Amino acid sequence: MRPLLFLIAFAAGAAFAADRPELNGTWQLNSTHETKLKFETLSIQQTEDGVKISESGAKEKTVDFACGIDGRECKLKEGEVSFWYSGPALVMMEMHHNHDVITKTRLVPSEDGKTLNLEVSRVSPPGASSTFTFTKR
Repeated sequence: MRPLLFLIAFAAGAAFAADRPELNGTWQLNSTHETKLKFETLSIQQTEDGVKISESGAKEKTVDFACGIDGRECKLKEGEVSFWYSGPALVMMEMHHNHDVITKTRLVPSEDGKTLNLEVSRVSPPGASSTFTFTKR
């Protein structure tokens, strides 16, 4: 009976992990974008129950943050952030200035895992959406 329970638990864990996109690694922003981000490099470390992201750029200082992936808000120096998985994407919601400024970012890897699209949308106040492509180093 125990081996069967172990097998069921292992299969359920593997199926859950298979639904998550593989984002681990260091990603470099493609230079073809007209719109600029505050960072040019993303380092992502996924765990079973969380994610750690480091953003760095040419002139900006490095920003590191870690959070669970259950949608709960985590404190940042200048606001809050939350993460969850939605199909093939890791969704990041950033809230600043008492939730007056809210940005939603979807991190979606390509099927071959060589590129990563950041789909950035201004939720509040409403604004334009942009997509940025990163290449895995």
